[in-house]
Amino acid sequence: MPDLPEIHPESRDAQRRDPAGLVILLLVLVTAIPAAVLVLPNTASYVVPQAARDLGLSGGGAAGFVRAAGLAMPALLLTTPLAAVLARRRTPWGVLFGGLALMLGAQASAAYATSVPLTGLVRAVEGVGAGAVLPAALLLACERPERRLATGVWAAALTGSLLLATPAVLAVTPGPYGVHAPEWRVILHPYWWLGGTALVGAGLLGMLRLRPSAGAGVPAPARGERVLLLLPVAPAAGFAFLAVVTTYTWSPGAQLILAACAVAGLLGIAAAGSRGAVTGSPLGYAVVMVAVGLLAMPVTGPLAGLMGGRGAPFGPFAVGAGCAALAVLTATATRRPAGRGAVLCGYGLVIAALMALLAMGAGADRLELSGALGALGTGAGLALGTTLRPAGTGPALFGLTLCFPAVLGGHLVVGPLQVAKVGAVTRAGGGTAQALAALADAYRMWLVSACVIAVVLAVTTVWTGRGRARRTAAVAAAPGSSGAALPTG
Repeated sequence: MPDLPEIHPESRDAQRRDPAGLVILLLVLVTAIPAAVLVLPNTASYVVPQAARDLGLSGGGAAGFVRAAGLAMPALLLTTPLAAVLARRRTPWGVLFGGLALMLGAQASAAYATSVPLTGLVRAVEGVGAGAVLPAALLLACERPERRLATGVWAAALTGSLLLATPAVLAVTPGPYGVHAPEWRVILHPYWWLGGTALVGAGLLGMLRLRPSAGAGVPAPARGERVLLLLPVAPAAGFAFLAVVTTYTWSPGAQLILAACAVAGLLGIAAAGSRGAVTGSPLGYAVVMVAVGLLAMPVTGPLAGLMGGRGAPFGPFAVGAGCAALAVLTATATRRPAGRGAVLCGYGLVIAALMALLAMGAGADRLELSGALGALGTGAGLALGTTLRPAGTGPALFGLTLCFPAVLGGHLVVGPLQVAKVGAVTRAGGGTAQALAALADAYRMWLVSACVIAVVLAVTTVWTGRGRARRTAAVAAAPGSSGAALPTG
């Protein structure tokens, strides 16, 4: 029997105990992930009068300004899979630090956004930085010996931020007729201190990485993993193209048809990836990430607008985000891992929450809204945490690259519905009250569609999980097999 390499006691202690590194990493995760997600909401339509005065816009300049302020989302979509491959190939810490520096630098230069093109440039650079932060932070969490805790905090921050992003940005958006016209630039750097705190924490992590590694890190990329991680670049580019070109007087019907085809294609990629040997996971993690993207921010964002926009009650959305974080941490930290039943329970809570929002409408009080959003957050968090726990590093990154195209896909569905309803009211000569009622009707149509989508996603998740489970059992029963068909992290 060959001699086993001797493990020095100090090396063993270093692997077991690194409280400083863990605390700093958790601080980075709970600040960097919200900072990245908060660049996505586009609240430029609320500050058009101020921006028009400050930038000297006239005629169709307002539409161009709103379009330029929305470039963060397409930039993030294209950057995330590329940054995932780069962080997997190089060092995730370098990608994280670079992304945070890029994002914070763009926010610091917002004062120099004195034209529509410069505004678009600032927003695009913010999106590139945010797209680099998300996969790099996930890889850093996977490197820790306390992987379940670190990845659970990452997923909790992501889910809670998606639910809370739009209300949080609306809360700091200035009024349209403020005394000081440059106040509108607040929308270019909301909660900049989150990114600053994360950048300082990432710098401290870099100093700690000069010491011997505290854990074994993540396994080397499997053959073909980098190619498969780049697979979502094509649909992401398509979504980014649609997000820009459909703002140029496209009919709502054409936008809906294209959005439905794009979402269907995205779901097909998620289902195929969930059954693959490299990006697959036992419980269909990629499909769940698509569900979180489609049913979190695209549901709470329009709801915040209907509830009063800048004056929307913040508490119920915070309850939803808190419940999502608690559900994720419970699912990832529990000693006994949950299975497919917990995932379906999560989907059931999401569908129940959507039906409750459909029944309540925009006139719900804070308590009713808190209950519905709490159920939505709990369901999304439970499904995400349960499927993330047994997923390996490659499947986790693959699911992340599909999440934000799904976010944009949801907005590409609800947006044309609202435009069509409001356009019909405007052509009929209706006033502001009728336009608000039309927006509420469009949101109810979106909720009905979201319920159907949730059911389809639940069925797809079960199907992909069963196919993967059968393949895993076959590999485990094969002669000479070690029985470890999937990395469990």
